[in-house]
Amino acid sequence: MGAARGVRRHPPAGGDVAGDGRLARLRREHCCRHRHPDRAALRPEPETHERYLWDTGFHWGEWLVPGEDPTDFPAFMAADKADVATAYLAWSAHHASRIAAVLGRTEDAARYADLGCAATEAWRAEFLDPDGQVRPATQANVVRALTFGLVPAELRSAAADQLAKLVRENGTRLATGFLATRDLLPALADHGHLDVAYDLLLQDAAPSWLNMIAKGATTVWERWEGVDDDGVPHESLNHYSKGAVIGFLHRYVAGLQRTTATWRTFRVHPRPGGGVTWARAGHDAPHGRIDVSWRLDGDELRLDLTVPPGCVATVVLPSGEVAAGPGTHRWVEPAG
Repeated sequence: MGAARGVRRHPPAGGDVAGDGRLARLRREHCCRHRHPDRAALRPEPETHERYLWDTGFHWGEWLVPGEDPTDFPAFMAADKADVATAYLAWSAHHASRIAAVLGRTEDAARYADLGCAATEAWRAEFLDPDGQVRPATQANVVRALTFGLVPAELRSAAADQLAKLVRENGTRLATGFLATRDLLPALADHGHLDVAYDLLLQDAAPSWLNMIAKGATTVWERWEGVDDDGVPHESLNHYSKGAVIGFLHRYVAGLQRTTATWRTFRVHPRPGGGVTWARAGHDAPHGRIDVSWRLDGDELRLDLTVPPGCVATVVLPSGEVAAGPGTHRWVEPAG
């Protein structure tokens, strides 16, 4: 029964349920079976957008956020995680619409598009303030809002500033779990806070990626502090979720970004920061090996790129964009 397991499962037995207020009670109980009890208590009469809020049934939510150890598992199961589930409902419906369109299923594409829009509007009605502040005000929730397109364009800067503030107020430490960690650094970098993204990447105090390494990790842990300060291990020590940070290293530090499915076209846009002065990455694409490396040498940026046969790269340099065809290329120019 998920989060609503404590709600009565049956209407009052016998008698005329329409009498002495019992019909109203029955309506409330019926409503609660399809709404989280906390929301039903706050708003006995559901608002229109709640039809598209996903706030019942169990799921893991933003699992293993630092400092949120679910020692009371029944309470964790019962908690309202509609901010997470509704965001994924919107995201999944929009992607289902795109898949249906590719398959030529136009009716399904339209139906899923409508569902995605309705879920997005429901999320905004419930979790977004008019000034662009996201509720609940957690790093994970804001990351998801920015990444999934839940925040309107005119409010994205305010939401990004909220995210950067949450990170700084947390001692420039992350506070994301299984779901949002992958998108945390890109969300910051894409919205004018590249410096904060690099500060998190290079943070060596717990919780952080480098703190795992400092404690001897050779795999990625399920918990941010999978080995505590006393050397005691907790849960899985080989659980890849947080290793998704490698995407930031590839796409933002090295700057290698796919723009078509088979890498026939791709983008090279290094984003130096955090005192990092060089990076190198390669990818074995279907058409051949792609290699990119860059180095800051004083005030100069040196960028080397190998483009495989039949491919074209768009290279973003301080002076602007250039197209690069198959072969080996080098650019040297002021770092800007």
